[in-house]
Amino acid sequence: MSRGVKYVVLLVFCVQYISAQTSTSSPYSRFGLGELNNNSFPVYSSLGGASSAYAESNIINFNNPATYSFINSNTFLLSTGGWHQTTRISNKSNSQVANNNGFNHLIMAFPISKRFGASVGLLPYTSIGYEMNNLVSDEEDPSNTANASYFGDGGISKIYFGGAYKFSENFSLGVNASFLFGSLNRRKELVYNDLSFLNSRSNSRLTLKGYYYEFGFLFKESFEENKTLKLGFVFNNNSTLRAKKSELIESFQFSGINQVAKDTVVNSINWGDITLPRYISTGISFKKQEKWLFAVDYSTQNWQDYSFFGNSDNLVNSTKICGGFQFTPDYNSINNYFKRIDYRIGASYSTLPLQFESDKIDEINLSFGFGLPMRKSGTKYDLAFVLGQRGSKHNNLIKEEFIRVALSISYNGIWFVKRKYD
Repeated sequence: MSRGVKYVVLLVFCVQYISAQTSTSSPYSRFGLGELNNNSFPVYSSLGGASSAYAESNIINFNNPATYSFINSNTFLLSTGGWHQTTRISNKSNSQVANNNGFNHLIMAFPISKRFGASVGLLPYTSIGYEMNNLVSDEEDPSNTANASYFGDGGISKIYFGGAYKFSENFSLGVNASFLFGSLNRRKELVYNDLSFLNSRSNSRLTLKGYYYEFGFLFKESFEENKTLKLGFVFNNNSTLRAKKSELIESFQFSGINQVAKDTVVNSINWGDITLPRYISTGISFKKQEKWLFAVDYSTQNWQDYSFFGNSDNLVNSTKICGGFQFTPDYNSINNYFKRIDYRIGASYSTLPLQFESDKIDEINLSFGFGLPMRKSGTKYDLAFVLGQRGSKHNNLIKEEFIRVALSISYNGIWFVKRKYD
């Protein structure tokens, strides 16, 4: 087994461990299907998230399936990775620090012919993870108060298979067929300060599965002095998932530290549909050989079309604009390793599909990273560091400040080629 394959296998086992950890602590993950996986590939994270027009022969871009046809013939790419995030969550009265880990991806891409490329992979799609407490009052008797606690965990994963066909050296079309699956758990407890009142608790579990499709195209134009312009476009239509919702609501009392159930109010299982909103992303990149690259993306997702068992959930449309710059001093340098490193920097601004009264929730990120090639093993390490802020303390909202570190290991191997020996 080659050194590069050993590294990839080792990281797969590490990813299996960190994927079992809580991948978010954001109170905003309480809404909708949870927090969308925006950690992405470290290459694109360090470029602010710009990926729609990023197409390289040695990097898998699952965000735009049209890029699969640009993979070098007679090679295959294998990549996996994870991330760690430290978040400070605060409002006007208090704050706390949360640490989370997450599995980022396990993907593979390979050429089938000179014009056709394919990719398959496993990725997280959404996750929820929150714990909140507040004091509430009875509407009929304001003097009667209760402690309300909210808990949530779980997530949705995505398995995809994609293919792309290059109609010419300048134009490619691609599609990802994805299968979504997972479960989301939400719990609520209401404990009254007046012992004469019965407390209540509810447990809701949502299990869902379904398919959706993403389409992409990529246009490339070359200029003098080894300069290349790429235009990318990615979209999907509204998709419907089948879901089962199990709900149990009951009253309880305390016996010491234990909860003793008294009456069951609701015990139901319902089937329904969840409609995912359509997504559109467009981007442009400009590159000079293996020296430097500049990329910009703009995307929007129509969350007003989101439907949960026939209800809209009062979400709003989200947008994102991002861009980044990559610089490689000397890709072919023999004596100076630091000249072969890819140096990346980026930034992004986005609005979440959440709005409280007139306040929209936005997110600002600054990022940088490195691509560390290992020539002998065919392995490449990509690191990304993201500094971000989400929300604000205005109108008793919540502000999140975070630092995220992401790592991926990619292996570039030989595909159906016989090795020659002297």
